[in-house]
Amino acid sequence: MADRKIFGINNTYSIHYSHDSLNSEEFSIIALEEDDMPPQYFFFSEYLTQLTNRNEIWGKGLFLLNLYNGAVNINLVNHDWDSQVSFTRLINWVTHENLTPLNTADILPINPFPSNPVTDNVKKAKLKNAHFIAYSTFLSKSEKDVQSLLLLSGNKLNWITLYAIYDTLKFYSQDFDALTTKCGYTKNDIKAFTGTANNFGLLGINSRHGELGWGIPTNTMNIQEAKRLILNMSKNYIMSK
Repeated sequence: MADRKIFGINNTYSIHYSHDSLNSEEFSIIALEEDDMPPQYFFFSEYLTQLTNRNEIWGKGLFLLNLYNGAVNINLVNHDWDSQVSFTRLINWVTHENLTPLNTADILPINPFPSNPVTDNVKKAKLKNAHFIAYSTFLSKSEKDVQSLLLLSGNKLNWITLYAIYDTLKFYSQDFDALTTKCGYTKNDIKAFTGTANNFGLLGINSRHGELGWGIPTNTMNIQEAKRLILNMSKNYIMSK
């Protein structure tokens, strides 16, 4: 059997929140403690065990980490912080060899999942009632809509990213108005979100558009309100599956 590759990761609040119960077939996080020192956290996945190319391991690891960050952000919809876990290094767990590529900044995420995965409905039902992060990442292997929502939500949650998530929800939802109502929002709430996100006069360079001569909309919202709206709708959409 090939040696397991593990990523060292930066210690953030989201790691302390999630790692104790996070042990799935998609990825896991473990904490190692020595001599009363703060724990070191490591991220690994069996999808990477048989790989030998360092760039491929890093790229596929990035994809999985993006899913993790997105799932944490969606699950903790009412928190004011974003999950920004990142890799610090890549090592061989058995030999302790440093496998970190030299050009990590140039490596793009690579989907590690099989092209035609089969969904285990028994496991799906079990995970749905147990752990949102494990459930949503399990779905992301075979369901493109969930995968897209997690990947987008794992990026910096600015106005542009939030609007991309909004677009994705509208595209995949069979009844977007029903989803909005289920989450406790109105059409005016959605209008406040889109009106703010698109308005250069309000957001300047953070807007989805440049100057178009539009006036300031009557109904607006701040970025924290926008995050709660979009992430709440994303969580409800995923949990409806």
